[in-house]
Amino acid sequence: MTTLAEGSVPGSAARTAGYVHAAAWVLGLAVAWGAAPEVGDTDAGITAMYAERPVQTMAQALLVHGVAAVGLLVVGSGLVDRARRTGNTTARSAGWAGWGAGALAGVQLVLELIAISGADPASPGRTGALFEAVQRTDGVKMFALAVLAAATCVASRHGHRALLRRGEAVIGWALAVTIAVSGIGYLFLSTALTPVAFISLPLLLIWIAVLGAALSRRP
Repeated sequence: MTTLAEGSVPGSAARTAGYVHAAAWVLGLAVAWGAAPEVGDTDAGITAMYAERPVQTMAQALLVHGVAAVGLLVVGSGLVDRARRTGNTTARSAGWAGWGAGALAGVQLVLELIAISGADPASPGRTGALFEAVQRTDGVKMFALAVLAAATCVASRHGHRALLRRGEAVIGWALAVTIAVSGIGYLFLSTALTPVAFISLPLLLIWIAVLGAALSRRP
């Protein structure tokens, strides 16, 4: 934990963390495909899904908001470490945003586990409220990820050896825009905007893996 707090991680660790983040999300989505509730579902429908498929939904929560969160923390530490070595304050801000996103994912995990373990079809209101809190927290996390992407792209413009290559920066900017829109949708539970996640999530998984690999190319 001390290593993470100081933001000092080997380049290989950042690269592995980026790949683990993507793999955890893919596995999590596969484990509970069609078995997890979505924004717009009723409290009764959300509770029924959790009550009928607790193992699948808990496994998904542990993967996408547990394992993947650890990946974000490590990548964030890699950025903070780069900032320390290069004096790039924008990279430090990007790292802090990564830490914030990882921490918010941890909050989501706790709320989800409480909601799933306590799902009672006879009293769906509590589970529905917890699910809503998870989604709104997701919206805030998406804003943190947008800051992570944008700040990293800006930081990459400075110095004689840029962190990101041109194509990687293009993906980063596309992610920043789309995930900010997704964040608005999840924060306000807008079924008109949440589908943008079908674009922003693949970009996120690709870009965090790319960023982890980029951090292994030490300046």
